[in-house]
Amino acid sequence: MTSEGRGPRALITGTPGVGKTTQCRKLAQWLSAPCVTVGELLMKTPFVRYLPELDTYEVVDLHGARALVYEATKPGSVVDTHVVELSPDPEVVVVLRKAPDRLYEELKERGWPLRKILDNVWAEMLDVVYTKALERWGDVAQIDVTWRTPEETFELLKLCIGEKNCRRDKVDWLSYAEEKGFLDFIERLSR
Repeated sequence: MTSEGRGPRALITGTPGVGKTTQCRKLAQWLSAPCVTVGELLMKTPFVRYLPELDTYEVVDLHGARALVYEATKPGSVVDTHVVELSPDPEVVVVLRKAPDRLYEELKERGWPLRKILDNVWAEMLDVVYTKALERWGDVAQIDVTWRTPEETFELLKLCIGEKNCRRDKVDWLSYAEEKGFLDFIERLSR
């Protein structure tokens, strides 16, 4: 982790749809610091390619994208991305988590293409972003936002970033999905 204010104050990460950008903007305002929303930063660059069938962008030049993100990230800022490989080393890493059935419903309400919804729900159930963050930084806080309001989540983030008193919720979405019958549902949809 970065020390002495040389890198970002915090990285807010998690699967798309969990509230990263909302929380990044709230934290940035609270800290009087910039919020670096990596997706928005890279959107019109040659480092990404738009995939119309998924209504999303994919990184095609990791080195170039990372260099741009590092250049845009000032000491003390808050970074928002689900691609942890693009973030400079922050002081605090927080992974926002959401129950896969709830995530599915919310992404569906947004009108996302089914394949994009499925990709993200599976990523959440299989801990993809959390595992990558844990492998890279080791010390990672995890907050289950499923039944929390954005304001409740923000209060937990303020404690974590301001006082280094981070919540470390236990999350096992695969078991949860199996118990709720959601795993069978999502497997059928994925065929």
